[in-house]
Amino acid sequence: MDKDSDQGKETINWLGGKYHGDTALGRPHGKGRLLLPNGTKYDGEWVEGKPNGRGIVIYPSGCAYKGNFKAGKKDGFGKYRSPDGKITSGLWEKGNFIKAVTDKEAKGEKPPIQKREEVIKIEALTFTYKSGKGVFDLDFSVGKGEVFGFLGPNGAGKTTTIRNLLGFTRPEQGRCRINGLDCWSESAKIQSMLGYLPGEMAFFDEMSGSQFLDLIEAMRGRKKNSRRRDLIERFELDPSGRIRRMSKGMKQKLGIVTAFMHDPAVYVLDEPTSGLDPLMQNTFVELILEEKERGKTILMSSHNFEETYRTCDRAGIIREGRLATVEDVHSLKSSQRKAYLVTLGSKNDLETLHSAGLEIGKVSKNTVEVFVAGNYEQFIAALGQCTVLGLDVATQSLEQIFLKYYGREVV
Repeated sequence: MDKDSDQGKETINWLGGKYHGDTALGRPHGKGRLLLPNGTKYDGEWVEGKPNGRGIVIYPSGCAYKGNFKAGKKDGFGKYRSPDGKITSGLWEKGNFIKAVTDKEAKGEKPPIQKREEVIKIEALTFTYKSGKGVFDLDFSVGKGEVFGFLGPNGAGKTTTIRNLLGFTRPEQGRCRINGLDCWSESAKIQSMLGYLPGEMAFFDEMSGSQFLDLIEAMRGRKKNSRRRDLIERFELDPSGRIRRMSKGMKQKLGIVTAFMHDPAVYVLDEPTSGLDPLMQNTFVELILEEKERGKTILMSSHNFEETYRTCDRAGIIREGRLATVEDVHSLKSSQRKAYLVTLGSKNDLETLHSAGLEIGKVSKNTVEVFVAGNYEQFIAALGQCTVLGLDVATQSLEQIFLKYYGREVV
């Protein structure tokens, strides 16, 4: 801890970055600013180590939020600037955007926050396997008409959470509810109103696709309908063949038709586009957006960042069984850094990039991976000093984004 020349100001390490400002008991307390390693900056008021009061946070992409914070989260009136420069003014609560209001409205009496009706509710959910893995003290909700992305690396606890929502397992602690019904004790009622797509589907392989759909409709007490036919045509599914002869993509299409054909009010979808080609992935995104417009409630786990960004209102990030954060998708997008593959003319060019202070990843012969998070002027200036034979943008997976930016608590 270093004393600064400013009266009463200190510079300390905090949340993996550098904090400069007022402190108490070795923590930020008062006014100060924090710079994190990924380039995120916060400047404002602090209480016991967390942003509290008025402040501004600037993300590496240039996105920013200016307004009120409470216990480290956006809370109250604030303005959010998106990557395209669009500014949204409104009310926030516990980090979530609630309602758009004007500056004039905000200066008067604070309008009541109109929350969405909670359809899916998870409270202090804990379920542990013998291995010690599981989910621990999960707490989040999904509102009516909302698409909620549930994200995280493999083994993080996404499927375990979904199994508790479906009533397949009984929580050790906490509870799950859908439309006010308990997911364990009232699972039969819930499943009648639910569209569920599992991450690993099991079919009766000797049946044809049509026979399987007929069986599911009979179990639901329904008859063939136009929605089933429309979905089959939309996803170019041929249900006449035996399931055991279907490809992974065809089985996934069959699962999607099964989950959507009875037009449920609530969907729980576990990796829904796994095995689909890009064209069918886009068709699925269009279907989700249509269901959202119709007021359906959707919880969807995914490894596809663009799919999440295009469809979801908010996203919950889970790691090692614990909820790391719940963010609106625009904030999640702003945390994404870009990876560029640069093909250089010589080894000296590689030294030039290193000396420029850029973050260098993998190096293969004369191709180097460079990570850029808002510092484009620095990146372009360094390239100007090199012989560049090729430049490509590397696709960054959702897991890379998660592990880079949510391995610790950030502002």
